[in-house]
Amino acid sequence: MTTSHWTLALIVLCLIQGSVCQWSVWVDDAVQAWEGESVILNCSFQYPDPIRDPSTVTARWLKNSPFPNNHQAAEIYNSRELENVSPDVQLIGDLNERNCSLQIENIHKADTGIYYFRFELGQGNNWSGENGINVQVYGRPTKPEIRVPEEVIEGDEMVSLVCSSTNIDQRGRATLSWEGISDLTDWVPRTEEQWAGYSWSLTSNFAFTPSYQHHNTAIKCVVNYIPYPYSDETDVTLQIRYPPKSTVLLVNASQEEIKEGDCVTLVCVGNSFPEANYTWYKKDRFTNRTEILSTVSSNVLFQKISRKNSGFYNCMATNYLGSSLSSEVEIDVQYKPDKVTISQEVLYKCIAEASPPAVITWKISDESINLTDPRVSIKSEFNGTHSVSTLRLDTTASFCVSCLAQNKHGVSVTERCPPGTFTKTLLVAVGVIASGVVVIIIFVIVAWRKKKEVIGGQELESDSQPVIYTEVQTPKKTQATQSEASGRRENEFAYANLQQESITPRQAKAQSDRVEILGTV
Repeated sequence: MTTSHWTLALIVLCLIQGSVCQWSVWVDDAVQAWEGESVILNCSFQYPDPIRDPSTVTARWLKNSPFPNNHQAAEIYNSRELENVSPDVQLIGDLNERNCSLQIENIHKADTGIYYFRFELGQGNNWSGENGINVQVYGRPTKPEIRVPEEVIEGDEMVSLVCSSTNIDQRGRATLSWEGISDLTDWVPRTEEQWAGYSWSLTSNFAFTPSYQHHNTAIKCVVNYIPYPYSDETDVTLQIRYPPKSTVLLVNASQEEIKEGDCVTLVCVGNSFPEANYTWYKKDRFTNRTEILSTVSSNVLFQKISRKNSGFYNCMATNYLGSSLSSEVEIDVQYKPDKVTISQEVLYKCIAEASPPAVITWKISDESINLTDPRVSIKSEFNGTHSVSTLRLDTTASFCVSCLAQNKHGVSVTERCPPGTFTKTLLVAVGVIASGVVVIIIFVIVAWRKKKEVIGGQELESDSQPVIYTEVQTPKKTQATQSEASGRRENEFAYANLQQESITPRQAKAQSDRVEILGTV
């Protein structure tokens, strides 16, 4: 009830009771408070008319007795002696409205008692209220404190947790309770009160066997007080120390198949407290040689992974309590066929490195030989990222061989020809060209000479090299011979060797007898 309400109630009551209300004081029956709180003692008073000057009214609050002369009385407030009043005590009522309410801040348990109001008008006109306000100040229980051992390690036999609260007021009943411990223990916490020398304290404790599963478990201790309702609580998170457990290696890649140039992250995940350091291992797929990577981070990042990074990886998580090794994970970096070579001994061998392994096919430049020919045998085998195909030919022919290696990421082709094949081809080409040149030269010479020949007994166009010719006389014929040739023509011709010489016409005439007759027609 506010001070204005108290004033209104006083006026109504005085109208009902008449002169009885001429000298009176009205206050609450009781007030309860926690130590440290602020309390208000509601109060109003009345005196007979005529109304005196309010400035002449002296307001006094007394504890334990309404009369100041009583040795038990302790003056709490005196409006005439404000210099002796505690700064925590203030009259908040308006004496002009006959309101005498008092406020006490930061009240203490020692302030417990009965408070009386007295007003003095001078000339012996004083009045003390017969009824006082019973003020009960309770000691506020302190915020609960949970005590946990400095280091709790998995496997310790038993660990005890204790919760306590002090400044327990014996006029009431305080209790402590736990929350969040059902997964830790089946024990029922034990609670007891103790005198701590200056106040009573309340403690509760329980024990449990620590496990890594209890790590980061939140538990709470709550103090409750009655009859004056009060509750406060404290919570803690258990920190259980344990070695790494269930360490696994995870591969974080943009797709299931890892191709050369992809960004790949390897993550080592271990369950431990305190946090573990990590050691990374890589085992070569072909030599089984294991190397330790130069990092202690839980992550290994390949910005652009290459075929050299292929292998078996695992990681070990370690703290001062122990270690845990993950299972091996194979990293297979795939790439298009590369390093395709042909080796020729007695046979041809094509070796291609690729991931996934490449499929090798052959091509022979000699079209008379195909891959289904009985003289051809092909054998293929795979070893990790290497594909090996062997081509054996039962022939002595000279030809070129092409090897084509292909997987889903690309194709590579290489060719091998027998030694000297290029030189032989070049010599053949040069021979053909030379033969053509010789034929052309002969043709030119023959054509030039034909211009010098005699056609129908006439000289050639050039007189520089004269040709001597003669008329051939046939031999004398007998009668028999004449009869045999009766059917022949009268004119006969003879073949002769014509000698072309650089001689004079006279010399040609002298030598005409040397013409050789080759035959007649």
